[in-house]
Amino acid sequence: MGLPFLTFWPSLVFASLTLRLRYAAIFALLAAMVSQRLFGGGAWFRDVNTARVVFFGLFAMSAAMIVTAGTLLRRSVRALALVNQQQAHYNRELRHRVRNMLTLIQALASRGPKAASPMDFFKEFSQRIEGLAAASDLLQIGAEAEGRLPQLAQQTLAPFDRNGRIQISGEPCMLPGASCIPLIMALHELCTNAVKHGALSNERGRVSLTWFIGPDGTTLYVLWAEKDGPPVSTPAREGLGTRLLMPQPGLEGVDLNFDPTGVWCEFKIEGAGPLPA
Repeated sequence: MGLPFLTFWPSLVFASLTLRLRYAAIFALLAAMVSQRLFGGGAWFRDVNTARVVFFGLFAMSAAMIVTAGTLLRRSVRALALVNQQQAHYNRELRHRVRNMLTLIQALASRGPKAASPMDFFKEFSQRIEGLAAASDLLQIGAEAEGRLPQLAQQTLAPFDRNGRIQISGEPCMLPGASCIPLIMALHELCTNAVKHGALSNERGRVSLTWFIGPDGTTLYVLWAEKDGPPVSTPAREGLGTRLLMPQPGLEGVDLNFDPTGVWCEFKIEGAGPLPA
């Protein structure tokens, strides 16, 4: 075979690490034929004998093992790189959500009712923290960054829905990641107020939550509407929940109206889109 033929093996290792399995096998066949012609003294089966057949079988098995091992190693390296990339993405997402939560907690603490006693403030603040925890449970770190409607709305409103009194309708769509927690917290606040003072505080009241995507294909409009509840009046003071029902990052527009016949609130969210078919 000759010493120069040994250059075939390093080149085969390099090819198996850089090429797909199909192309690495083709390279191995072509390189073996060229190497045999240049350094092997003629075609393999010019003189067929037992030694040549055994040698060819060992050669083919060795080449196949190198190509297979190189291909598996290449796939493992690419899979590891993908895992590292996903881990970096999840860490960025985790840091982003933690910062958002801390900002929201700070806002809730700083905008508490000024005339409330410490115990009243503690109870109301604790309820908001529980709502924030429930909102966070709906979003899984490491899953998709966006939230989906109607799933997100159904899970948020389910604890408040008694006998199907909250009606949900709208086309399936995706929410940008920055809008998920603000919308969940806003819906949680509206539900809490409806149970305490609004349409869900009696036996006849109903709530409808509807949404649609505007003509531009990226702006989502969400409408909360209450009816058949007790007469509504504008609150005399601003509570902790006021911060949740104001325009903020993720909720570009919030229009809250205390209509005497029932509270309604419209949200505008930029960056949404319909789910692919």
